[in-house]
Amino acid sequence: MTAGNTKPTQESTNSMATRRPTLHRAVRLSGLFVLITALTSCATGRIDPTDPVGDNAKQIDGIMRLSGYMAVAVGVFVAVAIVVVIIKFRERPDDDPNDLPKQIHGNKKAELTWTIIPVILLVFLTVVTIPAVFDLSGKGDGRTIKVEGQQWWWQFSYDVDEDGIPDIVTANDLVIPVGEEVNLEILSNDVIHSFWIPQLNGKKDAVPGRVHHWRISSPVPGIFYGECVEFCGLSHANMQMRTVALEQDDYDAWVEDQMKVSSVPTSASAKRGYDLFGRHCVSCHVVNGVYESAANGNANLTSGYAPNLTHLMTRTSFAGSVFELYNDDGSLNIADLREWVRNAPAQKPSRPDNRQGMVSFAEILNEADLDDLVTYLTTLGGHPPLMPS
Repeated sequence: MTAGNTKPTQESTNSMATRRPTLHRAVRLSGLFVLITALTSCATGRIDPTDPVGDNAKQIDGIMRLSGYMAVAVGVFVAVAIVVVIIKFRERPDDDPNDLPKQIHGNKKAELTWTIIPVILLVFLTVVTIPAVFDLSGKGDGRTIKVEGQQWWWQFSYDVDEDGIPDIVTANDLVIPVGEEVNLEILSNDVIHSFWIPQLNGKKDAVPGRVHHWRISSPVPGIFYGECVEFCGLSHANMQMRTVALEQDDYDAWVEDQMKVSSVPTSASAKRGYDLFGRHCVSCHVVNGVYESAANGNANLTSGYAPNLTHLMTRTSFAGSVFELYNDDGSLNIADLREWVRNAPAQKPSRPDNRQGMVSFAEILNEADLDDLVTYLTTLGGHPPLMPS
């Protein structure tokens, strides 16, 4: 634009035309960001890392919040500095395009400042974090529970009498007593998994050939949800679990009940289901007291390639905690259980041909067989000591 001439030049017109799409793009991206943020508040998942309950989880949450506040402060400072520089040194209409700012090479004060301050912040976070790392690692004085990750479910073994042989083997629901810091021995039977109950503690990897020690505790009764957080194959997203914290009396009653073995059912339908279970299921599943072949002669050692079902009905979920075992009104979730038995791969992605997941019985069992087999499964155990709210 020349003096005395108010008509925009071709150069300024092109500049404005360039700015408009950029502004429109920024508005659209901002709107998309707001929409995504709003949609995240609509999530219905039960896993909540922002509400720690156990002491270990609270310690981790404190460090995370501290580092988060520091990161926000640094981010705000940098953003404000950028805005100030943009406004203060922006190009003005009366600027001579040939008049460049003073060209300099480096600034020792500035470089030392933006190097030393981050170092101080990192050292501070290190000093705060290292004691927590050592405090959360290692074995405590409480009882020990063996946690085994397997594609795609979790198994929990309890050596009640501490003779080296597990007395209780269960799946999906890790039951612990309130007020006791429980030791977990975490390992894997196939690939690397990662055990995480965020309201009780942080993450701990389950690695084949290694045993990692971890501790969890809950000061209050409740059900706390978790999941595998290390990608482990086809159904990684469906490898969930939950921890059920019980008052000491309820926990003792649960242990006593879990020590009982199963027996042959007496009703006609359940007996037919029992026979079907013996023909189709015992190569992978164990029912202590009646079907123990999958455990190589010792039902308390392992469940083969699938969960021990001796006390199935005392759990709150099945299929790697993907499905609830009970409806909201307390009745059994027969519909999902029946469909799972009929065609498990259709309900949860798996590789049954490679012993990774349950096979489909859709072409093997008829409707009457399914009814009988599900009836038998409903006789395995009593009722969960604590139901999801």
